[in-house]
Amino acid sequence: MAYRFSAKDPTVTDGVRRIAAEEFAAIEAALSDPAMPAARKVHESRKATKRLRALLRLTAAAFPGAPAEIAALRDAAASLSALRDKGALSETLARLEMPADIETRIGKAISRRRAVSAAESRRLLAAFADDAASAAGRASEWSFDRDGWKAIGPGLAKGYRRFADALTEARDARDEEPVHDLRKRAKDHWYQTLLLRGVFPDVMDGYAAAGERLCDDLGDWRDLGLLEAEVSQLTARQLGAAHAEEALGRISKARRRALRRAFRTARRLASESPDAYAARIRAWWQLSH
Repeated sequence: MAYRFSAKDPTVTDGVRRIAAEEFAAIEAALSDPAMPAARKVHESRKATKRLRALLRLTAAAFPGAPAEIAALRDAAASLSALRDKGALSETLARLEMPADIETRIGKAISRRRAVSAAESRRLLAAFADDAASAAGRASEWSFDRDGWKAIGPGLAKGYRRFADALTEARDARDEEPVHDLRKRAKDHWYQTLLLRGVFPDVMDGYAAAGERLCDDLGDWRDLGLLEAEVSQLTARQLGAAHAEEALGRISKARRRALRRAFRTARRLASESPDAYAARIRAWWQLSH
């Protein structure tokens, strides 16, 4: 089944266990696929852990063990960050369509600076696989002390409130940290929309598409920032002052555009009060269950 609650789930506990089992199975499948490149294994594994953490935040009011499980999944995913960043930098550089000579010189410099041996990559992925297997074993025993909307409603309202508050902070910020927090809260909100899209698919699918677009723009903003920092550290011998100026100008322009798009989408998604949003989804939940 898809990453969503279903009216066919007998209880919220059953639904959470089913969804978690599917996500852990996806991690195992990616890591054990000999044809899948390491960068793709990292991407799929980290994405699944984010979906699991959003699931736990949504149902945390009914599961006292949620904070510990969220922390364990966060730490496991963080162990792959070095592998993730190298791939993200290369992909972001390619999307910018720099002049060929500038892209080549930056790409070579990044490859040298961010080099991770094949043996180290295998070690990190194997350690992550062990952590994921342990978490999967615990997930099969997760039990929730509330059912129905009482298990989900508080987490949904809290997640929406954190998203809206993070947007306010990010729009008024003089540094980048609040935007990074918005990116995380937007990801939770998007995933929780996916989890609940079965309550009214005609509406929720479009809402989820907007959430995905927001997360893509904020992800681009983050990756462009990584690339900007990387290029700023290159020596004149590695790139040259004129080339560096052109590259940084293109990166900065693309980054500003991504953030403007993100704010436009986020303002619409966060236009309700948390109570009004939760009440609307609750009404649809009750009609569909």
